[in-house]
Amino acid sequence: MAPRVIFLLFSLVFLFLANTSHSLEKFQSFLHPIYKDKSTNIYSIPLSIGSSTSSEEFVLDLNGAAPLLQNCATAAKSTTYHPIKCGSTRCNYANPNFPCPNNVITKKRTVCRSSDNARLFRDTVPLLYTFNGVYTMDSEKSSSLTLTCTDGAPTLKQRTIGLANTHLSIPSQLISMYKLPQKMALCLPSTEWSKTYSGDLWIGKGEYYYLPYLKDVSKIFASTPLIGNDKSGDYLIDVKSIQIGGKTVPILCGATKISTLAPYTVLQTSIYKALLTAFAGSAKIAKAPAVKPFGACFRSNGGRGVPVIDLMLRGGAKWRIYGSNSLVKVNKNVVCLGFVDGGVNPKNPIVIGGFQMEDNLVEFDLESSKFSFSSSLLLHNTSCSVARLSPF
Repeated sequence: MAPRVIFLLFSLVFLFLANTSHSLEKFQSFLHPIYKDKSTNIYSIPLSIGSSTSSEEFVLDLNGAAPLLQNCATAAKSTTYHPIKCGSTRCNYANPNFPCPNNVITKKRTVCRSSDNARLFRDTVPLLYTFNGVYTMDSEKSSSLTLTCTDGAPTLKQRTIGLANTHLSIPSQLISMYKLPQKMALCLPSTEWSKTYSGDLWIGKGEYYYLPYLKDVSKIFASTPLIGNDKSGDYLIDVKSIQIGGKTVPILCGATKISTLAPYTVLQTSIYKALLTAFAGSAKIAKAPAVKPFGACFRSNGGRGVPVIDLMLRGGAKWRIYGSNSLVKVNKNVVCLGFVDGGVNPKNPIVIGGFQMEDNLVEFDLESSKFSFSSSLLLHNTSCSVARLSPF
């Protein structure tokens, strides 16, 4: 038996014994897989809604308001589908300002709609879960949740699961239903590692284990406050400055948005140009012609002097971006700096994209309004894509 397999088995036994003090009467958190599409760089989770026996991919939209957006005709085929009537308790909770006109022909109340005019309905959503942060159970826990649908036919990009900090989001509903800690965490898989295993969406208590690293990853977290307008539901942080090789890159004031829909970090034009200049000046790598949408590219075998990029955050936390999260492999000979130009007047001067979060565990503590992160798990000989086996 290979040494790595033996080590993994011993690690599983060790962590199982270490967690036997945890009660098996109540699960700790939902723990559902996240996959990355290599061709589109989109992150999604597989879900089978209601009575459907087949799963569909729902794009992960960290700041999306719709709990689960799908086609209404498809949703209504589920035998456990229940429309939500306008004026009902669920409707008033979901959208208290929505008027309730009667149907002109039948005189019956119309269906409830969300603020973006999508229909609201109720159905079951099955998600995988864990008792101890180590194993994923091989069965799913189904929960009856308020969902949304549209009369049009959503494309893959439109068929989303929204995780915004709103009371209708899937995490918020589950946290309220099961009295879980108000936390959600993401561990996005990289293309390299996700060939074997998925990443993770966590909802609930945070004891995060990524073997063969034997500690709870939350023990190495750095944290910064979540900021911004609570009504938007967006996840925003305050980046005070950017440093490359000890040199400070000037940035504009403004909230930094964290997004799973942006494949790469997007920077306002002046920040982008300053970053490219500082990185190229510090990198001890042979340059290569630029490949769109990137502005600075290098020979992949042209040296090992990749400078670290530090995001200096409010409260003194430092989010360190190493080469694995800064350089994108565009072909076998060329890598490019994985940041893109967002224009002169974007809404947010910085939008942290998915590539910079890959193989980083990031946690959103909704009760304390705190954002925590591990920096690269690769430094601890692990990644977001690890095997999770149920011993039961």
